Amino acid sequence: MRKIDRSRVEEQTGAKQWRLPLGRMAVESLWDAVALSGVEFALERLEAERTMLCGARYAHLAERQALRAGHAKSSLSLGGRRAELERPRVRSKDGHELSLPSWEAWSARDPLERRAVEQMILGVSSRRYARSLEPLPEKIAVSGISKSAVSEHFVVGTQKKLAELMRRRLWGLKLLAVMIDGVHFADHVVLVAIGIDLGGSKHVLGLREGATENAAACKALLADFTSAVLPPSARCCS
Repeated sequence: MRKIDRSRVEEQTGAKQWRLPLGRMAVESLWDAVALSGVEFALERLEAERTMLCGARYAHLAERQALRAGHAKSSLSLGGRRAELERPRVRSKDGHELSLPSWEAWSARDPLERRAVEQMILGVSSRRYARSLEPLPEKIAVSGISKSAVSEHFVVGTQKKLAELMRRRLWGLKLLAVMIDGVHFADHVVLVAIGIDLGGSKHVLGLREGATENAAACKALLADFTSAVLPPSARCCS
């Protein structure tokens, strides 16, 4: 059976088959729709809360306790960055700024810190952070993706994680051994205390910057993890 040269047929007929990245186009369209819907929902929710405080627009209410005060440029976390929007403002009759419940709740937490820490752990540098994010629609103005902003989020996020680690209470642990060693990071040395329990599992008991030969740093580290491992009733007074 004679084989047909497909390229020759295409040259003679002038017809070529183009493959469109329909899957990627569908994902991008869906992402754009979700992002825009999220911003619209936030604005509608804030406007509804303002209406609850101020009443319907142009309505004459004698018992009105709050007044519309225009909008203010603000931003919310969206897709690993800050999405800029016009936030509705409310003032009391005596001129004091009133906060909207949803905005107060959204502003109380910043997921960008966790996102920056996760990306750094995965090996994404602060300079390439913006390239690792899904693109947002052009209608949404963004911020918080510069190298300095990402580095700041990473520092704040790691500080919180370290504080949580140092505040842990491990009073139920039954340890067989405790090891202390120094881990070098460039010009810094971090003392690490590792505890091994009855099942052979390892637990980080404490961290402190210093040097292994520094007796003061080692004593301070011992004091730190002693308070975390032993309940107050089991500690000896010096």
